[in-house]
Amino acid sequence: MKILAVGAHLDDIEIACGGTLAKAVESGHEVKTLIMSKSGYKNKEGKMQRSDETAVEEGTNALHILGIQKIEILDFPAKDIPWRSDVVNAIDLCIVDYNPDVIFTHHPFDTHQAHVGVSNATVAAARRRNTVFFYEPITPSGRSYVAFRPQLYVDIEQTINKKLASLREHKSEYNKFGAEDWIEGVYARCGFRGYEIGKKYAEAYEILRIEMGYDKLCNLM
Repeated sequence: MKILAVGAHLDDIEIACGGTLAKAVESGHEVKTLIMSKSGYKNKEGKMQRSDETAVEEGTNALHILGIQKIEILDFPAKDIPWRSDVVNAIDLCIVDYNPDVIFTHHPFDTHQAHVGVSNATVAAARRRNTVFFYEPITPSGRSYVAFRPQLYVDIEQTINKKLASLREHKSEYNKFGAEDWIEGVYARCGFRGYEIGKKYAEAYEILRIEMGYDKLCNLM
């Protein structure tokens, strides 16, 4: 099975579905990530918070920890990735070239404007694809007026450590988000989602569309 995960920034995918993707790789599936920006940005005062070069290096290292080698990084503005035809077209080209069976992307009711733009653009680009999942946002970008609805769960007990290790590779983000408090927050959510399904750790997804195929999804779960 071929899996494509689309994210606005280098760290979004690791936070939301890193355990799932690592499990897929370990199970022999092919995984590709499409990152829409090099992810450098300045703070509110205009000071460089994270350079493109640093973000790409850290993000590539993080994805490699998950076992992902197919990494495509585009160059849309990190804070302003709109729902616009050129963004849709870029994702569409990747989908046509890679031909994935399953697509993961942002929740459309995230509160980060770039995440929302990427989600809507992915939905548009994947209009002819039958299995599309929204991954779960996390604070601060996840505190929306429309709640995430967990409908699909993936047991990640065997890959939770890879997920957390990949986050620690984002050294420039680590302190910004609270260092080990950030890691603990992600870890706790995986524990909560696991508890909901009687497992140790899990990641949850909202379903846009799903094509049931016993030769595909059952092997991932």
